[in-house]
Amino acid sequence: MGIRKIEDEIDLREAMRRKAAELKIKDIQAKASTENFTKEKLKDLAQKHGVILALTPELKKEVRELQKMYNIPSSKIITEQITEHDVLIKITKINHEKLGLLAYQRQLLQKEEIGVGLVPINEVFDLVNTGILKGNIDLKDLLKALRILEKKHVIDDLLKLESGVVMVRFFPVQYTSDQVKIIGVAKEKGFVSVEDVCLALNWSQDRAIKTLESLESSGIAKFRESILKGKQWYFPSV
Repeated sequence: MGIRKIEDEIDLREAMRRKAAELKIKDIQAKASTENFTKEKLKDLAQKHGVILALTPELKKEVRELQKMYNIPSSKIITEQITEHDVLIKITKINHEKLGLLAYQRQLLQKEEIGVGLVPINEVFDLVNTGILKGNIDLKDLLKALRILEKKHVIDDLLKLESGVVMVRFFPVQYTSDQVKIIGVAKEKGFVSVEDVCLALNWSQDRAIKTLESLESSGIAKFRESILKGKQWYFPSV
């Protein structure tokens, strides 16, 4: 073997060694970044909603600390990542408790919707009526599943409005009775104005505007303004 060829092989091995070291460093950095994100997400959920999504076994210490810090009951600690296959035991058999937990986890993990405490049941249904569950579950299955979670104190409660719409209260601190009343008014037309709310509930304009704006910020109501119709809040999921 010539000297040049030996030198080339040495250079190649050295280059491979450096590349392997670089990849290892990147892997360590990525793992650390993911872990930090998970810790922040854990803390955020615990602080805002009194829930711990403990799906990472490596964070047992953090879970214990957060549970103690925010006085979170064991029923609010979710340790298992639920999948559609966990829900559909057989083609016609549903594990209703798993279905409820799947809905709960998907609601928790929605980046844009986190913070929405009260959600129409048909909107929750859209979260779980996917993949292999599509066509194999209906609203009755979901209602049964959520009642199991309510009984076990995983979710706060289920509310039935006078209109017949069932609302799921996932987190206890996000919704007020005023917001529930406006949702009841909006059910008839799918939208309301400040004047509609004041007339129906005998409220002041200030009270109506503040409550409508809180519904808008939570994502339940969508605001629109036009020259002909003025200011209106639409409720696409109600």
